[in-house]
Amino acid sequence: MLGEPEKRRAILHAAVRVFAEKGYHGCRIADVARQAGVAYGLVYHYFRNKEALLEKVFEEQWAIFLAAVRAIREGPGSSSERLAGVCRFAVDVLKTAPAAVRVLLLEMARTPNVVRAGHTRQTFEDALHLVAEMIADGQRAGEIRREIDPVVGAAGLLGALELSLTAMVLGTVPSGTEAEVERAKQQVVAFVLQGLRADR
Repeated sequence: MLGEPEKRRAILHAAVRVFAEKGYHGCRIADVARQAGVAYGLVYHYFRNKEALLEKVFEEQWAIFLAAVRAIREGPGSSSERLAGVCRFAVDVLKTAPAAVRVLLLEMARTPNVVRAGHTRQTFEDALHLVAEMIADGQRAGEIRREIDPVVGAAGLLGALELSLTAMVLGTVPSGTEAEVERAKQQVVAFVLQGLRADR
C-alpha cells in the first residue's frame, strides 16, 4: 500500500500525463484520479483544485531546471561552455521527460495566472538570474559582448530555448529521432552562443 508521500507523487505524475495528453483545460480531476489509480476525493485531499495541481507541476518542473542551472553555474568550464550546458540540458529533458516538457511549455502560456506569483514565478526568476550571472562572468572574462545587459541576455537565451522546444514539441522542428534531437540541440547552442560571443 502506498504511503502519503507516494500517493501525492502518484497524483502529480498522473497529472503530468493527463495534462500532456488532454491539455489542462480539457481534463478533469476525475481523469487525474483514474490515471493515478486513486479515489477521486483523494486528489482534493492533497490539492484544493485543478489549478493548484497545475501550479505544483509547474513548480516542480521549474525546480528541476533551477537545480540543473545552479549545478552548471557552479561547475567547471568557461562561461560559454556553461551556457551551452544550460541549452543542452533543456533539450535533453525533452528526451527524458517529454510529457513534463509539453505541459510546461504549452500550458504556461494558456494559464498565466499560475505563473504570476508564488513559487513558480520565484523559481523562474532565480533561474533567470543564474543565467544572467553566467553571462556577467563571461563578460568579465572577455568571452561575451560587454554591451549586452546580462538579464536581457538571459531572458533571450531562455526565450530561444522555450520557442525552440515548443517547435519541437509541436513537430514544427523535427525531433522524433535521437539524431533529429541532437541536430536541433547543436543548432540551438550555436545560435545562442553566436549572439553572445565577444569575437563575433
